[in-house]
Amino acid sequence: MRKFNIRKVLDGLTAGSSSASQQPQPQQHTPGSREPEVQETLQSEHFQLCKTVRHGFPYQPSALAFDPVQKILAVGTQTGALRLFGRPGVECYCQHDSGAAVIQLQFLINEGALVSALADDTLHLWNLRQKRPAILHSLKFCRERVTFCHLPFQSKWLYVGTERGNIHIVNVESFTLSGYVIMWNKAIELSSKSHPGPIVHISDNPMDEGKLLIGFESGTVVLWDLKSKKGDYRYTYDEQNISCCAHQTSQCKTNDMAISCKNIRC
Repeated sequence: MRKFNIRKVLDGLTAGSSSASQQPQPQQHTPGSREPEVQETLQSEHFQLCKTVRHGFPYQPSALAFDPVQKILAVGTQTGALRLFGRPGVECYCQHDSGAAVIQLQFLINEGALVSALADDTLHLWNLRQKRPAILHSLKFCRERVTFCHLPFQSKWLYVGTERGNIHIVNVESFTLSGYVIMWNKAIELSSKSHPGPIVHISDNPMDEGKLLIGFESGTVVLWDLKSKKGDYRYTYDEQNISCCAHQTSQCKTNDMAISCKNIRC
């Protein structure tokens, strides 16, 4: 029979109690002591400020157009922004990459398309028949500055007037320039010996779709025949021309707010 040794048992209990006393005890936080800092993983570069909602009328508006069939209002701004308004509560925001001011907008009526003319002499064709409007084509004028554009109803020809007094014709379907150009010296002929200034107005004649009413800044107004490539009528006003309107009579508004009317019926 094996002999039991009580001394070895007591030595084992003493060693176990001493090792247990040497283990780290959990820290107890007293009231008012600082909590341990948590390591943050998010940095400032993980955040970016962006606009999610826009209220009110666009800031610094510079151009306006309306589609009477689809009831869409387009507003361009001096910062190159484009806002589209439909029924109440429906609107869309777009931005031209160049940031140049929008000087004119022209709807392709009831076709879901829009032409924008910018101050950097660039024309853009927008596709509005998708959830997010996008630019389909762009056309840059390098030698002349764009001052006025006109797109007749259901026409594929866009008339672009320039600062030099010339009118270029753009095919909207391909968004390319045609070979037809109305030169300022051919339009005025001998009605004036000096340059008539930039184009400030272009409109088609409601009595004859083959004729254009052209207004120059100097006050000269020309009724141009597209087929014969010559001017049928020419009028010269003493005041600077601001705007024209082709109706059964030609109406012109001058710089001193006077309105003159001329009969253009044959």
